[in-house]
Amino acid sequence: MSSDLDKRVEEFFRTYQDRGMKKWAGFYLSDYTAKINKDKKRRNTVYIKKKTMDQKDIRAMLLKSFGEHRKVSVQLKNLSVNNDLQADIVGFVEGYQEDTTIISQNLVLIEDINHINLVE
Repeated sequence: MSSDLDKRVEEFFRTYQDRGMKKWAGFYLSDYTAKINKDKKRRNTVYIKKKTMDQKDIRAMLLKSFGEHRKVSVQLKNLSVNNDLQADIVGFVEGYQEDTTIISQNLVLIEDINHINLVE
C-alpha cells in the first residue's frame, strides 16, 4: 500500500533531470578565482633587502634567541628562482651549532643569513 508521499517521491525521481556539472560550476569558478588572486598577491609581494649583518652579530643574536627562547625573523641572502628575496623565516631557534641552526624546522646555514632580529 503506497502512500501519497511515496507516489510523489516516485514521480519526482522519474521526472528529475540532474543538471550535472552546471550546478557545481559556480563553486569551481569562485575557488579558482580565489586561488588565482592569492597567487597573484604572493607574486606581487616584494621583500626589501635589510642591512647586512656581520657573522659575529648574527651568532650573538642566535645565541640570545636560543637562550631566552625568543622568536626571530631571519632574512636569507639566497634569492628565489626569479632573483627575488624570499620571505623571512619567522620562528624559534630550535638548535644551534657552529655553522648551522634550525629555525622552526628549517635548517639554515649561518653564512646564508643576511639579517636577523628578535620578534616582539
